[in-house]
Amino acid sequence: MVEVPAVAVELVELLAVTLGAGAAAAVGVVLEQFGLSAVSGGDLVLGAWAVGMGLLALYVGVVGLGYEQALPRLRRLASGE
Repeated sequence: MVEVPAVAVELVELLAVTLGAGAAAAVGVVLEQFGLSAVSGGDLVLGAWAVGMGLLALYVGVVGLGYEQALPRLRRLASGE
């Protein structure tokens, strides 16, 4: 069996978390835009739902994955641990 260096595994994990954070944030922005257009079009229930889900997706992308997962991994890699 091939032994994979720990740095390579850490880099792949960092890449996956970063891509996930970006995708969640992008979905959040799209939902926010859709929600605002739905509210301005008169559909308050759909707009409120979309805005709420957009805020949740933005929170998951920016805070949950970006700030709490990606930054510590990046700092750990940069310090050489």
